[in-house]
Amino acid sequence: MTHGRFASRVLLAVLMGLPGIAALPFLVTLPPGVPRLAAVANPAILLMLMALAGAWAAPRIGLRSALVLGSAVEGRGMVLWAGIGLVAGVAVALADHALAPLWVVDGVATLREGRGVGLVVLGVLYGGMTEEVVFRWGLMALLALGLLRVMPRKAALAAAVALAALAFGLAHLPAVAMGVEVVTPPLLLRTLIWNGLLGLLYGVALLRQGLEGAMLAHGATHLGFALVAL
Repeated sequence: MTHGRFASRVLLAVLMGLPGIAALPFLVTLPPGVPRLAAVANPAILLMLMALAGAWAAPRIGLRSALVLGSAVEGRGMVLWAGIGLVAGVAVALADHALAPLWVVDGVATLREGRGVGLVVLGVLYGGMTEEVVFRWGLMALLALGLLRVMPRKAALAAAVALAALAFGLAHLPAVAMGVEVVTPPLLLRTLIWNGLLGLLYGVALLRQGLEGAMLAHGATHLGFALVAL
């Protein structure tokens, strides 16, 4: 892999995740006195680091991306994973609302409530694009490459999908904690379970249909949330 090709892969992955970073200052509510650029700094750094990681690790384990690696695109597969993501969003939102009595906390809406346009746009751009570069293209690829040294390929990929999904769930806890006085055990489990399950789905989408397939599945999930909230 030449330096030029590696640099272009890093740049393309960063550009794919950039719309979500650009949306943060306008769509995230920050505590009083905190500058809007503060919402961008850490996610931008993480995006660049994981774009670097993915540029190095993803091709080595056979992951695909039409835009970053020039992989072939399967139109029907893309539509399929977008549909799967939409159905998953509807199912999770309905289940979350039905189970709300088990975890309900003041200040935290169910996935069937409070789905304003800004939140949906943020979910599609930051969730569907930025988070997929970070958690799947970068982190999952790194994990899989390391695990391949100690276990068979199928087991390594499955473990990487699961570990990246767990990290994805844990990464949502700070945002939840900002909105409540105390993160209760049921609320903690609710956050980890839904995001973990969806993270597994996006990991499978990456393996089956490449980075763009994972992005479509993730973005469509937020459209599913919005559909249920209508």
